[in-house]
Amino acid sequence: MSRLALFALCLMSSATIAFGSLWESQDWALLGTLSGTVGYDSNLTLLHNGPSSYFISENPSLTFSRTNSDTDVEINGGVTEMEFFSRGQSAETDPYFNASLAYPNGDNIIPVYKLNASWQRTSQPNEFVGERVENNQINVSGQGYITLTGKLGIRGTAEIDSSKFDSIELNDILHGSAFIGLTYLRNPMSELSLNVGAGLGHSVPNDPANTGENVHSTEYDFTARITGQISDKISGTAYGGFGVVDYAGGYTNRNYIPVAGADLTWGLDPRQTIVLAAYSGAANSPDGTAVDTSHAFLSYTDVVISGWQYTIRVGSTYSEFSRQTVERRDNSFDYGVEIAYIPSKRFRLALDLNYSRRSSDIPVFQFDHDVISLTVSYSF
Repeated sequence: MSRLALFALCLMSSATIAFGSLWESQDWALLGTLSGTVGYDSNLTLLHNGPSSYFISENPSLTFSRTNSDTDVEINGGVTEMEFFSRGQSAETDPYFNASLAYPNGDNIIPVYKLNASWQRTSQPNEFVGERVENNQINVSGQGYITLTGKLGIRGTAEIDSSKFDSIELNDILHGSAFIGLTYLRNPMSELSLNVGAGLGHSVPNDPANTGENVHSTEYDFTARITGQISDKISGTAYGGFGVVDYAGGYTNRNYIPVAGADLTWGLDPRQTIVLAAYSGAANSPDGTAVDTSHAFLSYTDVVISGWQYTIRVGSTYSEFSRQTVERRDNSFDYGVEIAYIPSKRFRLALDLNYSRRSSDIPVFQFDHDVISLTVSYSF
């Protein structure tokens, strides 16, 4: 049976499943979700004049979670299968798995400790080789809090990221970081902190002959951060500061950079929500260069009537790629609109329209990108 026929059969079968978890006890629940998407992608490789194709994808997943507990435990796994109607593009099968543990559990409560782990295999477009490349990504992060006295405490965080590309032309990337901060608990739902941190990175070429791309990085950061329920209507995290990054190995360089980020939700009223996501920092790119990136993303969601809502998104990204000197600068702008019908927590139907435009010092990296998709998902 072809993948497309199997996908159609799964969608038809899901319509016969009664509401309710796959399995549930007093303390645990197993939830299944089946999603399907049809759409059109105007640029599959994110390069100037990249190929286009209609596509269809399916995403079955399972979520195992703790219920009725002060400890939040969730384990999620699934697979995304994508078929392209273009003869030159092969099908992609991308499994993923993630798990999280946090204590205490509750709305607008800052956890005393939290652990996250994820693994996924993706086949995303890679601009450095001009094709879609398989990539295995692993992320492990954790944080913990110790009370000193009164409202003062210490919070430590650590994170490890790994990316391995199935291409001899690209570099595998390993990065680890750790922060420690002196925190002030404004109230049970919000805290301020001053943080110092360090990070180590290694960009390793898959081609051993590419010794010039074997690069080590060392980063030191100082930031101020606010987390939790910032005001009556605004919640999330925001931080800002500065950092210095040293690169050694295939090339030597030192960059002084602003370090900032935000993930904020502003509930204007029960129907309207604004989300701001922003980031500024440094990383290694898959071709071995160092990249300094600043990104800002804003979305507005309005629940028009019961079950119906729309979301408007806009974002901008600026990136500098360098070794000893800056070799390339990119500017990109992203726009999107989603119209969704969500009559319950179990069913969702959404139409997405997205447009991106990138300008670059190097013409081959300039592109326009349109994606139109219709997605239906059902949880049982």
